[in-house]
Amino acid sequence: MSTTLRFGHVSFLVLALIPTLQLSPTAQTARKGPPVLSVNRSNIISEVSERAKQSPSLTPVELAAYGNDRIARKGFDYRFDICDILNHRDPTSSSPAEFMRNHQMTLTDGGKLTFSFAIENPYDSLCGECWVSVPSLQVTNKKMALIAEGKRYRVRRPPSFILDEAQLVDETLKKVLRTWQLPYQAVPVGISADGTKLYLDFYDYYELTQLVLELSENGPPQFRDRAVIKSSEGKVIEDHPKDATNAYLSFMSFRVGERSYRIKFSGPCT
Repeated sequence: MSTTLRFGHVSFLVLALIPTLQLSPTAQTARKGPPVLSVNRSNIISEVSERAKQSPSLTPVELAAYGNDRIARKGFDYRFDICDILNHRDPTSSSPAEFMRNHQMTLTDGGKLTFSFAIENPYDSLCGECWVSVPSLQVTNKKMALIAEGKRYRVRRPPSFILDEAQLVDETLKKVLRTWQLPYQAVPVGISADGTKLYLDFYDYYELTQLVLELSENGPPQFRDRAVIKSSEGKVIEDHPKDATNAYLSFMSFRVGERSYRIKFSGPCT
């Protein structure tokens, strides 16, 4: 900055040096706001499918071990329907097939973090779901252990993050004995002899007919040799309680040895 001083017929130019204001690293961070952590799908099923094609000599047990190691490192993709938090958005036919959305979540210790999710356009879903794939090591109806930028975060599962469930029920088909959170829409294909593990098939285009996905109530999904369900015989229960709000409500019974189990679930949207 400069200032001109005039004395009679003589002018003097006076320069004033102003120090440059420097923000401390802390202040700069405060201006930028809290970090946003990117959540990217792990694509574990695709990796296992590709591995099976590249190494056809692998046994189902070896292929399952490879997949389970990848799950431990990257998490397994759970496909949540989160349309409930997108009500203000009105997608049009020109919307991209996938868009990003930031969402603040509460950690199990009470802290808060903001995550960025890639959400599929509802217009691209068979029944209008807003799918988001979240790589996770554990999902219950209350909590999640998700993977973001290579790190694990234990968060409280928002009610708006909706998954299909399968439930073990008693002989009346009304009392729930156990609940499994399903990573994707599927029909159960088996249950363990003790009734604690549920088994799902993979979609046909993955070509993983030699494997099944094993679910527990609290642990991560696991790939298993399909041989684990050979003794589990399932059939559809036609005469079951109805739910006017769920056109896809289904029941199946499974017999393993001398024990019988009944599973309640919602069939995939078609």
